[in-house]
Amino acid sequence: MTGPSMKSIKGPGEPPREDLERGRVAFNSGDYFRAHEYWEEAWRDLANPERAIVQGLIQIAAGCHHLTNNRPAPAARLLAKGLSKLAGDAPAPLNRFRLRALAADAAHTLATLTSGETRADSTHLKL
Repeated sequence: MTGPSMKSIKGPGEPPREDLERGRVAFNSGDYFRAHEYWEEAWRDLANPERAIVQGLIQIAAGCHHLTNNRPAPAARLLAKGLSKLAGDAPAPLNRFRLRALAADAAHTLATLTSGETRADSTHLKL
């Protein structure tokens, strides 16, 4: 979902690490759409296992974006997809991210949504 205004997120020759960190800052401030965009830029330049984990972060950010727009069903689907990619230890450059804590908090949010609640809060999700 790269929009025209997002084309200039990454400067020429910047490593994916810069976009990963920018995405983390955006995510932690609740700007889930921008986090998704930064991580998508990084994702393009990564190989597995980092690529799969970043895809999980992208899906969780998109799920949180849906939550902030009162769309619980797509939020739940994306949180579940993202969580499935966050299992295990994080390799560098992702080892400084709080992936286990994020996964636990996202799983709690997902459980709230799948229990029939239509309102859930994503503001506690941090990296």
